[in-house]
Amino acid sequence: AALARLVVEAAAEAVASDGRFTLGLSGGSMVELLARELPPALRAAPGAEPSRWLVVFCDERLVPPEHPDSTYGAYRVRRGRGGHRGRPRYREIPPPK
Repeated sequence: AALARLVVEAAAEAVASDGRFTLGLSGGSMVELLARELPPALRAAPGAEPSRWLVVFCDERLVPPEHPDSTYGAYRVRRGRGGHRGRPRYREIPPPK
């Protein structure tokens, strides 16, 4: 919960000063942790405004989003859960052709 609160506090500060917040995410256990902890933290911080976030992936593999190794795919599956207002924008790496 402490990490989620830290992210939300940084987001609220960035949105207040710059109108946007950019967050780089990694995969692995971070996906489940943030899926569980971020929604309650966002509900407690109205200034964080997820609709003003740009989320990018720091360790994305060059696989389609449906692939089990896709960090973007893992977050995409979980981002619908949570019930917080607004949705961040996600910047994915185009999959290989």
